[in-house]
Amino acid sequence: MPPVFEDAAKSFESYLRVEKNLSPRTRKAYLYDLRRFADFVRDQTGSPRLPALSQVEKEAISAYLVHLREGLGYRPSTLSRSISSIRVFFDFCVEQGWLEESPAHGISSPKRPRKLPVYLIEKELRALFDAPDVATVQGLRDRAMLIAMAFCGLRLQELVGLSVGDVDFESRTLRVLGKGSKERLIPMNRDVDYALRAWLDQRNSEAKEKAIFTNRFGRRMSGRMVEKIVDKHVKAAGLSRAKLSPHKLRHTFATMLHQKDVDLVEIQALLGHAAISTTQIYTHTNRQRLRGAVDRINHLSK
Repeated sequence: MPPVFEDAAKSFESYLRVEKNLSPRTRKAYLYDLRRFADFVRDQTGSPRLPALSQVEKEAISAYLVHLREGLGYRPSTLSRSISSIRVFFDFCVEQGWLEESPAHGISSPKRPRKLPVYLIEKELRALFDAPDVATVQGLRDRAMLIAMAFCGLRLQELVGLSVGDVDFESRTLRVLGKGSKERLIPMNRDVDYALRAWLDQRNSEAKEKAIFTNRFGRRMSGRMVEKIVDKHVKAAGLSRAKLSPHKLRHTFATMLHQKDVDLVEIQALLGHAAISTTQIYTHTNRQRLRGAVDRINHLSK
């Protein structure tokens, strides 16, 4: 006999924590979505109790999505997350043998409008690199961080997770631990090599950790601190575009590679993307060049 919804949700939480190794924040989001869905079904049936698993039908899920979209004005991105939570939960119930088929089967996520990535052009990038005061130790550190993010395409957590042993100046490579604990080697250009050497030569020799980027107390920097530093130098550089975050510097790296005709598969490897479809968003950068190419074959008609 299948468990009641509440017990199934508890088992699901354990599955997400132990087998999927998801963060507390992600697990909380899954369970929040499930609880809201269960409350909706309960209200629709007029029952004071949560629904039994076998009582949840596809129509109930469809009605819930209409409620979120039209009643609460949810955006496609939030709707997609809610659908994903419900779908993963019922797939789990099928795997456990509690249901023969998922009621969420066949329900598709709404299409989200694709946003083009924000990135810096070369002039803006130079202004950003010039913003830190390299006459100070902190300025050397900040400049090294900005250059490493822009020229190595590092995610924020990859940057703060770097340790001294991850840098090989002889081969000019950077070892990065990405999502899913997947390791990749990123070549360092001369700018990254020079900036990291300049910082590491001057940083606190009594650092309490082996982290590359440390605060003034010698401790590994937090992601939040890096965000504040980037924001500080973005303002100092006088950049007036949309707020530029560390992730926008990663976009800049990918965009520059694509502008230099680097193959998408190679960009995928450098960024650590699991799927090439994630990398394909950077193909927008060729539009201006394509326009120029087309313009060069005009004047053929009278």
